[in-house]
Amino acid sequence: MPRQPTPVPLHGDLHPGNIVLTHNGPRVFDAKGYAGDPAFELANALRHPKGMTDLVRNPRQIETCLSLYSEAMKVSEKRLAQWATAKCALSICWRSGGTIENDPEADLLRLFLDATDQ
Repeated sequence: MPRQPTPVPLHGDLHPGNIVLTHNGPRVFDAKGYAGDPAFELANALRHPKGMTDLVRNPRQIETCLSLYSEAMKVSEKRLAQWATAKCALSICWRSGGTIENDPEADLLRLFLDATDQ
């Protein structure tokens, strides 16, 4: 049975929309201040950039991001894909108001689920 990783400080919502480039370098904002699994940190980044639906849903893009992010965070691609699946499902549930029908990210959820099989 896999062990749970030691919790680490996390931003909690790290994605390109929460990063700004300043004259002192990149700065993050809108931190949630969680402690948890390092694989959680970039799970939401797989759903971004917002407004680039075709790119975010491209299986090659998902594979590339999983590879880059897992290497950067020193976590497995599968675990990162599992967290991305959970984050996407959670967003769908929040938007649903209790009824999940034809959500605009249902296809993305399927792609993330497929990525957990690797």
